[in-house]
Amino acid sequence: MDCGGVFVKYVLFIFNILFVICGILLITFGSIMVSTIKDFSGVGETFTANSVAIVILVLGCIVFLVAFMGCCGAIRENSCALTSYSVVMLVLLVSQLALIIYVWVDHVQIQHSLEKIVQTIWDQRKTDALLMDTLQRSFKCCGLNGFMDYGVTYPASCCDSPSNGTCALTQVATRSSCLKAVDSFWDTNVSIIKYAGLGVTAVELVAFIFACCLANQTRNSQRRQNY
Repeated sequence: MDCGGVFVKYVLFIFNILFVICGILLITFGSIMVSTIKDFSGVGETFTANSVAIVILVLGCIVFLVAFMGCCGAIRENSCALTSYSVVMLVLLVSQLALIIYVWVDHVQIQHSLEKIVQTIWDQRKTDALLMDTLQRSFKCCGLNGFMDYGVTYPASCCDSPSNGTCALTQVATRSSCLKAVDSFWDTNVSIIKYAGLGVTAVELVAFIFACCLANQTRNSQRRQNY
């Protein structure tokens, strides 16, 4: 293999090491989102909000496995593995781009679904206080629109150190409303999904091109050896 082929081989190997790391990060990020939302699985609107987190988690697993296959194919110069890797990478690239476009276009709809979840939990607090308590502990918030929604008695979930099952005004005064907390959670995560996803997609495109070149060069080298 000439110098160009060796360069492509090791660049592809390094790219796939980065993909392995990206896959682990996606798995971690998706797991955090799923674990945050899963506590509210009894609410109907959770499906729309949770589906994005599940897709990210599955995508992270796929990226990790495909990247591992790419590392093996590149370092062993196996044309079959590299071709399979190129095909899977192309499918993965298109799927990931579709997810980013979906989040980019429908992020407001997903945010509204999250807000409906919060509203439903608030409306059901008298019959199922556990969901509201879980929401307030998870997002460090108090009340639907603020702590004043509770009047003068604030539940223990509105602060970190309750006394006799309630919180003092000084403890909840700095807490944001649960609607604002959830909106902030989504705004932060949607930016990560969009811009980090675009960065990973660009790297995947370069890896796809390099894998095709390396697979073609490996096949040509094998043909020359047979003559």
